[in-house]
Parts: sequence; structure tokens; C-alpha cells
Amino acid sequence: MARHFNELRSRMTAERRARNEAAAREMNREYVLSQIRREAGFTQEQVAHELGVSQPAYASVEKGDNMRIGTLQKIVAALGGVLSLHIDLGGKDYQLQLPTALQMA
Repeated sequence: MARHFNELRSRMTAERRARNEAAAREMNREYVLSQIRREAGFTQEQVAHELGVSQPAYASVEKGDNMRIGTLQKIVAALGGVLSLHIDLGGKDYQLQLPTALQMA
């Protein structure tokens, strides 16, 4: 498979390779929760309302003050998404299946 990809890549123009590499970097970019919320078009107040908590309580979560997976899962759902996690262990990538019944603390 790697040989086939390398053959395909060798036929690409330098411009196309650069675009592909830039797109790959963007896909692998790490985001903080506040960036994701803003890009999704939400304010802290809107997300807090959706979660049934105060804006200061939500702001504390965004800062990373003892965030729980269940809390993060609910925030992502409020933004219209689905949370998925992966673990990189010794170069092997594992997709972690999250329990559906996680509760916000």
C-alpha cells in the first residue's frame, strides 16, 4: 500500500502535494474547547443554557478545571457534535468507545 501511495504522490505536482500536506496539518490540528465552541457559532452563555448550568460554571469547564469526560460529551452534543477519543500507545492508535450513559457531575 505504501508503495502505491508513493507512486501516486510522485505523480502529483508540487502545488498539489503542498495543498494535501496543508490539509492534513489542518485535519490533525489540536483545538481547545473555546475555539471549537466559537467555530460552531456558540457563546458561553448559549452552551451553559443548553447544559443547564451557569455561564461561570461553564467558563470554568472551558478552562479545564477538572473536566470530566461526561461533561465534555454533553458539551460536544450541545454544539451538535459527537465526542470521540483515541489513544496513541506505542505508535498504535486505539479508538475509545465511550459509554452512552455518562452523566455530568
